[in-house]
Amino acid sequence: MSKNIKVTPDQFGEAVMKALGEYGDRTLEIADSAAKTAARQTTSELKATSPVGRTGSYARGWSRRAQKTNGFGTAQVVYNRTDWQLAHLLEYPHETGGGGHYPKRKDHTGKIAQTEEKFTQQFIEEVLAKL
Repeated sequence: MSKNIKVTPDQFGEAVMKALGEYGDRTLEIADSAAKTAARQTTSELKATSPVGRTGSYARGWSRRAQKTNGFGTAQVVYNRTDWQLAHLLEYPHETGGGGHYPKRKDHTGKIAQTEEKFTQQFIEEVLAKL
């Protein structure tokens, strides 16, 4: 990827700025691609590991979308489009007035955060490997 460029001292600043711009553009492309891959994998894993329940809408509801940022590429957002309230309750159980917790099942607590951490790490490794 290295290029030999011959410039005069007057053109040196422009050549450096051009090279940095190309590097920035390439980095942005790599990060966007890795983010799409990570969001797709996160969505697939959450669909596979989520509790099905009676209707299965919670597990099927996991989706992703691209969200524009300040001119620095796009962010990928993974969310549950059908039962976002249930996603919150399963991730952060609440105390009830009678001293118990809702939901009673503790087996799912923290699964969303664990999945997010796993694929965030994969995203970082993929970007660093391609740079």
